Amino acid sequence: MEENLHCLRKGTRLIGRYTIERVLGQGGFGITYLGIDELHEKKVAIKEFFPQGIVTRNIEYEDAVTVTFVGEKDNYNKGKEKFLKEARIMARFSKDEGIVKAQDFFEINNTAYIVMEYLEGITLKQYLRENERIEPEELLELFVPLIESLDEIHSQGLIHRDISPDNIMVLLGGKIKLMDFGAARDYTDFGEKSLSLILKPGYAPPEQYQTHGVQGPWTDIYALCATMYKCLTGENPPDAIERVMDDNLKEISEFGIPVSKQMEETIIKGMSISARNRYQNIEEFCEDLYALSEETLTLEEEESKVEETLIEEDMKTFSQEAEEEKKYVLHNPKIENDPFVKSGKKVIWDCLWFGKYPQKQITQEDGAIYSVLKNEINWDLNNDVIINGSKYHKTENNYFKYEPIKWRVLHYENSEAFLLADAILDSQPYHSENEEIDWKKSSIRAWLNNEFINKAFSNEENKAINTVELINKDNSKYGTQGGKNTSDKLFLLSLSEVDETEESKEYGFWDKKTRKCKNDNFSEETYFWWLRSPGNSSHDAAGVYYYGWVFGYGYDVQEPAGGIRPALYLNLSSSDLFSYAGTISSEGTEDAVPYNTKTKLVQN
Repeated sequence: MEENLHCLRKGTRLIGRYTIERVLGQGGFGITYLGIDELHEKKVAIKEFFPQGIVTRNIEYEDAVTVTFVGEKDNYNKGKEKFLKEARIMARFSKDEGIVKAQDFFEINNTAYIVMEYLEGITLKQYLRENERIEPEELLELFVPLIESLDEIHSQGLIHRDISPDNIMVLLGGKIKLMDFGAARDYTDFGEKSLSLILKPGYAPPEQYQTHGVQGPWTDIYALCATMYKCLTGENPPDAIERVMDDNLKEISEFGIPVSKQMEETIIKGMSISARNRYQNIEEFCEDLYALSEETLTLEEEESKVEETLIEEDMKTFSQEAEEEKKYVLHNPKIENDPFVKSGKKVIWDCLWFGKYPQKQITQEDGAIYSVLKNEINWDLNNDVIINGSKYHKTENNYFKYEPIKWRVLHYENSEAFLLADAILDSQPYHSENEEIDWKKSSIRAWLNNEFINKAFSNEENKAINTVELINKDNSKYGTQGGKNTSDKLFLLSLSEVDETEESKEYGFWDKKTRKCKNDNFSEETYFWWLRSPGNSSHDAAGVYYYGWVFGYGYDVQEPAGGIRPALYLNLSSSDLFSYAGTISSEGTEDAVPYNTKTKLVQN
């Protein structure tokens, strides 16, 4: 950040309350910083009015902004006022789930600032760059809060005018929020030359290019549908001005996307060149877009019930078989053709139950044991206690029972198994300090190989975990350095091991369905799991949403809700360590139940 002489330096304080940490992004009319609200001790996003080519600043001498040409001063001041108007509009909708919240705004340094909630995640544009597209059924659910908020905006007589993938944030929990309130076109009267900084080709309808174009809810509907088109196809929509001369907009189904005719027709109608032919309001648009969703959901629920019944019957059969002593042979992931999933592959992993960790939450509904735990005073230094042969753990507000840890077998060779926890077991920041960091120096690595390993495994189990040398590769998309190689017992997977590479496919990771995992009760507020690879900078680390989306751009290393899904290499020469074995498929269903405690694990 210090290399950029027009961006505020790290440590700069604004109005005695907000401290600049680093630049998050820059656009035609502003710079967005990561900041700290010292009053509430939390992260915030601070947006500075800084129209490129109109103002300048050299932070070696001062923080104040200087207008480049004296003749542009009046226009600059008008733009600044309209920038602050955006903050007031955002504040009016602070309760809407689909809109980023404005918390403060002020003038200083001859410019203006908006302080907004800090959203942990990446833009939809960045997400699509990494994941190409979104499935139709997921898109319908994903856009609900944004569409509801847009309807509220329109009901107040306002329009956003700047909906596009780079103005939508994908949050940790998988939800989305609409950012920048579309006042950019109003910020300046610097002439038509500045349109290239304002309008986004493919997302702005024809009326936005016209000086006297009549804009309304239909303007936002065009941009919304263009954004959905991009999400579904992975392709940028053609520029509206080009379409006026020669409308070459391809149907969504022409890309081979399995989209319903109703959904396709709704989106294409919303992108009509003529404003009159588009939906005139959000209500009309939603009536068509979600017309079939209720029927579809009912059908899915019925199918789910049938599937659950079949699984229950299979489980009874497996339970009967499990009464007999069996030998269990470990294999590498089994890959089967499946035409009903995007990758065309279904994956089945062998599983082991090894070690224990506090996973099952004990509540009042559990009766007597809850009362016993609530009155217990003999907790040890790790906040653990053994009662009637079972081990329990206490957090600040809850109690948990230690449960066997289920591990997926990613690779098996020469009596050594490469294992990954089947669920997110805990949550920790990647690093405890706000600084540039890599895997070797991270606090999460230290925590895994000290606190976690001692809590989860007995001394005998610990000895069976091999120490391995990890190659910590650079982020292939952003070039961020991965750091030196390390020797570890417990570690996190890397980007190359999960992100649909040849290496990851060897371990069974073909698509997001195969990366999907559950949160156990111990980490129910966690929505993603960390990877050891860096993100787009050394202040971020890559991660995977629990339902399988890979985010190579990364999350802030201090994010406390980052999930832990540890991996390890296990020496299988001592079979007495392991009491259970089974398989799990990428469908998320168990294909076997734990066998009895005498199960023998043997080599291929």
